[in-house]
Amino acid sequence: MAPHDDALRIFFAVEIGDAARRAARAVAERLAAAPGGDAVRWVRPESYHVTLRFLGATPRDRVAGLVATARRATRAIAPFELRLGALAGFPSRRPRAVVLDVAPHETIVALAREVERAVVEAGFAPEQRAFHPHLTLGRVRERRAPFLDPEEHPAAAAPFAVGCFVLFQSVPATTGTQYTPLERISLGGTFSP
Repeated sequence: MAPHDDALRIFFAVEIGDAARRAARAVAERLAAAPGGDAVRWVRPESYHVTLRFLGATPRDRVAGLVATARRATRAIAPFELRLGALAGFPSRRPRAVVLDVAPHETIVALAREVERAVVEAGFAPEQRAFHPHLTLGRVRERRAPFLDPEEHPAAAAPFAVGCFVLFQSVPATTGTQYTPLERISLGGTFSP
C-alpha cells in the first residue's frame, strides 16, 4: 500500500516504564561513548518502546476497525510484567540495530500473537517474519558498531508493568521520528487512560 495524504504510518507497541527507560538510556549513553558508538544512530529515550506489530501506511478509515478488532482479540490477556535483559545486535548476523532483549518471552509473545491475529482479521497481510521482542537502542549506520557482550544484562533490574498496549503513529521529523499515541488498548478488559 503506497503512502498518501489520507494514510497514517502506524504500529502497535508496548510502552516501557520510567525506571526501565532510565536503565536503557544509561546503557545507550555508555555504548555511544565507547569505540564504535558513533557508527550508531541512537534512539531518543522518550521514543523507547517494544514493537508488537508494524503496519506502515494505513488509510485513516481502517484505523477504528483495527483498534476494535485488537481490543477484542486481547481482552483475555491479563496485565503482566516485563524486564529488559541482555544486550544484543539484531539480527544476530550483520546487525542493523543495537537492542535490549525483553523477558519473559512467553507473555509478550502471547500478546503479539493475539495482535497479529487481530491485524489479519482486520484485513491486513500476515507478518512473514518471526516476532522477536526487543527494545531498540540504536540503528547501525556503519559496519563498525560498538562491541556488544551478550552476557551483559545491564538493565535487568528495571522491571515494568504492562497493563495496555498502544497504537502509535510514526511521523518523520527533523529531530528524528516522532511517535504519537493514537489509542491505548487495555489488557484484561481493564481501563486505560
